[in-house]
Amino acid sequence: MNSKTSLESLPNELLLSTLSDLPTRDLLPLVAVNHRFCSATLRILQQRLTRATSLPDHRVILECYHPAAKLSTPTLNCDYLYTDSFFSDDDKTPQETEVDITKTSLKQVYAHFKPVVRDENRRPRARYPPSSTSNAANPPQNWQRETKPTHDLYLDEDEPFSQLCAVTSVSKVGPKPGLYLSHVNLDDSVIRIKRDWLASQVGRRRGSADTPSIEDDNILWTDNTKEVGIRFRVTEIDVGAPVLLNSEEDPPVGYSLEFEELLVRASTLLMTVEKSEKQEIATEGKAIVIASI
Repeated sequence: MNSKTSLESLPNELLLSTLSDLPTRDLLPLVAVNHRFCSATLRILQQRLTRATSLPDHRVILECYHPAAKLSTPTLNCDYLYTDSFFSDDDKTPQETEVDITKTSLKQVYAHFKPVVRDENRRPRARYPPSSTSNAANPPQNWQRETKPTHDLYLDEDEPFSQLCAVTSVSKVGPKPGLYLSHVNLDDSVIRIKRDWLASQVGRRRGSADTPSIEDDNILWTDNTKEVGIRFRVTEIDVGAPVLLNSEEDPPVGYSLEFEELLVRASTLLMTVEKSEKQEIATEGKAIVIASI
């Protein structure tokens, strides 16, 4: 009996039991082995993802701020919304579906979260001071009165882009608000936001009948691998007319970025949650907490 025949004849219960002991990092490559391994692996990944997104004491946390406004920008907790389907079409047979999943390598499966401001993270927010040439006379908005988290960006004349630091992490909450028993960074990047992109997004609203897609250009990805993305809604801020401006220069502008959604690749999220649980076990019984800054 060859190895292929042995694998094909292995009972499903035994295969699932054996694969369930593997960490997610080792489990993911098995999707491409054959149809049976693909089916078993997807079942295990779905179970783990359901568990990971329903843990009451774990939080996905987003810190997104202009480099000059790090201390004044509130941390955002992210409420779980949904996860993309592992299957491309419910009408297909399991065998057909597994072939499709093998081709995509699960790279198109994302967990979706809604960034929100918790009471313990609310604090007055000071805009990073724009250049005096921007002529931005509007007073800062009161963060407590905002219904959705936003961040304001300003570009001086002929400034082609701005930047946002984006830190995404998975943490286990401690006994007091703002304290964590474990804290694992999922991503730490700097997003470059171009003037042209900001202008193109003003006034755009996704219709209720439209299905959100990871290909939408209103998502800013933290890097080229598209592990983490943030979906924004952009509105323009009136900064007034500049006193002196060369006809060939771009004018100073201001934009408000409303956080609509955080996207995290499902496999990356699973591996980060497992790392967080290992960190928690390693520090169990010790008086170690990580404070939210």
